[in-house]
Amino acid sequence: MKFFKINFKIVFCLVLIGHGILLFSCKDDEIIPGISDQYLAYLPLMQGHWVEYNADSIVHLDIDDVYYLDTAIRTYSFQIREEIDSSFYDAEGDLAWRISRYRRSTGSDPWVFMNLWTAKVKQSSAQRVEDNIRFIKLSFPLDSREDWDGNAFNNYPVEEYYYEDIHESKTYGSLFFDSTLVVVQNEFISSINRIDKKEIYAKNAGMVYKVLDSLNTVNLPNGSTVILNGTEYKLEISNYKR
Repeated sequence: MKFFKINFKIVFCLVLIGHGILLFSCKDDEIIPGISDQYLAYLPLMQGHWVEYNADSIVHLDIDDVYYLDTAIRTYSFQIREEIDSSFYDAEGDLAWRISRYRRSTGSDPWVFMNLWTAKVKQSSAQRVEDNIRFIKLSFPLDSREDWDGNAFNNYPVEEYYYEDIHESKTYGSLFFDSTLVVVQNEFISSINRIDKKEIYAKNAGMVYKVLDSLNTVNLPNGSTVILNGTEYKLEISNYKR
């Protein structure tokens, strides 16, 4: 019987080469297990970080004329600021952050405190508590093939969130982001209503865009669709602390 001698120097070199291949082959669109700085950057939680948005809201009142013309419309434009205030440990023992939210009508007006939300990032998700309602905003690892229930921690009906785009570049006004996530929260269109809920997150900025539309509609005999009532809401980033 012959015995083979193992050259440990060769084995060690092969291991190093293997690790080098893994490091240099890692790309943004690959699935990275567990939590990493790459994930944390999409919802940066650090004291003093802030984001400002331009907000547009359209309210379609249910008092249209007999011809179903969408004439009763109210439009509102204002600005929102969200600033990371301070950290604390929540009831689950997790490190969480307070988000102070402000509102003003125009850029020349002073900011007026509106409310306080919280956020935290865990091993498998990023969560925000908005008006005392917890949502799972992001799911880790980032995988376009997976979905998750954004309402798993609240009493709302199940909403299957999913990533539409991962690590795509986008521009809002003069702000360019080389890597963003598009999270589709709800997308439903029928002959009687339309629901569109979507949020976009950018590295080192956080949420940069949000749309929240919930409309009741009617199809007319001529094939056109008219809005009966409901709301359209959009947030778009205007500035942030880099």
